[in-house]
Amino acid sequence: MFTTHFKMTGHPFAERTAIEGILRDERITQGLARLSFLAQYCTVALISGDVGVGKSTLLRLFIDSLGKNRFNAVYVHLTNLRSLSLLKILVNALGEVPAHGKDKVVLQILNKTKSTDLTTILLIDEAHLLDPDVLIDLRLLISSATENSSSLKIVLCGHSKIKKEIRRSCHEALLQRITVHYHIAPMSLSQTNQYIDFQMRRVMCSEKIFEPEVKNEIHEYTRGIPRLVNNLATACLMNAAAENHQKVNTAVLTQALNEFQLF
Repeated sequence: MFTTHFKMTGHPFAERTAIEGILRDERITQGLARLSFLAQYCTVALISGDVGVGKSTLLRLFIDSLGKNRFNAVYVHLTNLRSLSLLKILVNALGEVPAHGKDKVVLQILNKTKSTDLTTILLIDEAHLLDPDVLIDLRLLISSATENSSSLKIVLCGHSKIKKEIRRSCHEALLQRITVHYHIAPMSLSQTNQYIDFQMRRVMCSEKIFEPEVKNEIHEYTRGIPRLVNNLATACLMNAAAENHQKVNTAVLTQALNEFQLF
């Protein structure tokens, strides 16, 4: 195992890592600032980005930042469902047993969110998979004109194509309610270098194991997408350990690319 070879305290590029293992670069801090604004002042936010750029990571950090005595964060990612099925999942997440009939399920959600002092923030990951009817129903949940403040807030988070869907005329009412828009871009070259160095130091290992030109090439091959950086950097470490190298050089990177067949 390369962690033993390089005397690491853990896997630096693991698919899932603890909150403290997440690098809060400029992309993430900007996203958190916007979601914090939503929590205080707005009702609907739209977070978009290409596959693997860190959308779900941003949601994790946002949930972790919320005061438990003020907010009830409800995370939903099973979105490729019909409207009633998704609404029932939401009812379950709120601690209720779904009633029979869509009208009763909607009332359950409204009554549950209004009956508590906590503001419910519904975070819908993989929102690009939502059926158009679901988007309409979600808009109706937050459309009351008689409430002074919203007891339910919604964060839609999905691939870039969700922006095209929401621009359809049938979602005009929802589009007008989206106050916070944020698109997460891939990492820049300097951010990719910073990311690799951060993850190596996090497991008590020298960032110099990756030679500077290798870091630059990893950025080029992965286009700065964190998930791909994780995969390629891991492949490099495995190959370096297998060949008993103490550094990841361009030869190790080339071998990893040939085996991994990323591009």
